[in-house]
Amino acid sequence: MFFFYLLSGLFLGWSLGANDTGNIFGAAVETRMLKFKKAALIASIFITLGAVFEGSGPANTLGRLGSVDALAGAFTVALAAAIAITLIVRLRIPVSTSQTIVGAIIGWNFFAGRLTDYRSLITIASSWVIAFVLSGSIAALLFYLAKPWINRSKVHLLEQDLYIRYALIVIGAFGAYSLGANNIANVVGVFVPVSPFKDISIGGLFVLSGVQQLYLLGSLSIVTGIYTFSHKVMRTVGKDLFHLSPITALIALLAEAIVLFLFASRGLYNLLLSLGLPTIPLVPVSSTQVIVGAVVGIGLAKGGKNIRYNILGKISLAWIAAPVIAFIISFTMLFIMQNVFEQKVQQETHYIFDRITITKIVNDGYDNAALSVVNGRRFDSEQDVYHELSEQHSLSRQEIVDIIQIAEIYPLKVDTIKLTQSGMQRQFSAAQLLALRQYEAATYRHKWQLRQVLIRYPGFELYEAPDTQLKKEHNRRIEDQLNTLYRIFMVEETG
Repeated sequence: MFFFYLLSGLFLGWSLGANDTGNIFGAAVETRMLKFKKAALIASIFITLGAVFEGSGPANTLGRLGSVDALAGAFTVALAAAIAITLIVRLRIPVSTSQTIVGAIIGWNFFAGRLTDYRSLITIASSWVIAFVLSGSIAALLFYLAKPWINRSKVHLLEQDLYIRYALIVIGAFGAYSLGANNIANVVGVFVPVSPFKDISIGGLFVLSGVQQLYLLGSLSIVTGIYTFSHKVMRTVGKDLFHLSPITALIALLAEAIVLFLFASRGLYNLLLSLGLPTIPLVPVSSTQVIVGAVVGIGLAKGGKNIRYNILGKISLAWIAAPVIAFIISFTMLFIMQNVFEQKVQQETHYIFDRITITKIVNDGYDNAALSVVNGRRFDSEQDVYHELSEQHSLSRQEIVDIIQIAEIYPLKVDTIKLTQSGMQRQFSAAQLLALRQYEAATYRHKWQLRQVLIRYPGFELYEAPDTQLKKEHNRRIEDQLNTLYRIFMVEETG
């Protein structure tokens, strides 16, 4: 059943391969520096490697935007994003898979009555703008640096042409790796919470995690898109927007590869974190926006006369329309899936304000008077609770979100055997596993009850007031581990 539902994610992967490979090799193919077959082979190999080995960072950020908790819901969200992007790709306009999946996830949030994490949304959306500007700036800088060198170079044109071809292959491979790492979250990220894959040990030397297996399937669907449809899209970026020479094609590709890598590399993120430097968020950015930014940067560096602003306008319009279209399609299809096909697109979730949760909320320092409107009541959606509490002007949005999380009914039973069977035990240290065994078979009605017990043990400790980025990252990692435990230990509500 899971593989049937996964087809929509694979369809989205095909759409990404058909569309976004043009962002990596479109300029190189259209300037005849690389043949399409060679470009497709390089892209296929390195997109797969990037997806499998470094795709988890952006996926985690996307998961915080909205965690689709039912298989049919994940299927519908991915299908809505794929349909939206396919409609626009058929017009030969490169569009962002990042924006379509974000629009589709927000559509699920609205349909399921969940609150959208606006902090994650702002982080992702602002990164799109930053990536576009950064790519254009890097490309313009590289162009200014390369121009004097090219003018003074005494290398024969044929020899220079050969060097550029080799450089396009190397940088294209780097760009494809970064694309796979950054954008695999768009393809199958919504399936991570409901994935049934278990870790596989290969020869006792290498472990292919369940998430990596999911990413591998997603990357194979991208490869299919590369070979079946990407050649048609390459022309828009490679030729229609701005006529690129071989050297400017190389510069555009290098700028794109650098920017995609910056927003996808967990290693770079950890390095900056350890040095106490500002980190770059690990978010899925639009490779379309990045390559267009690079091409526009080069065009402006050359005076801006040859930029076809009508093509740029069409692409910009698609960027705005894509998430809106995906949102509408997602919401509509979720309604049809649930009410016509009677599929479960979301887990039933309830929120109760009884003596236990009210006491917890008050002890955490929230205004007791503001809780009078919900005291003793039970709600069926986050939005219903938010509507009631938002009228209490003493509470901020974040405070309401915190209160909702406390009131959420989420039955749990600690089961370390189930954790091992899921293959997720490798994510936890020996000290953490020992702490979990202390509470084997213990049951809880709320997530915070299990959290409250575990954070007292070594390995699960949290900084109360993290004042450095390193401490904040430690807390985020522990919270991600706790969320994994919630998913695995969840049991059906009995009353």
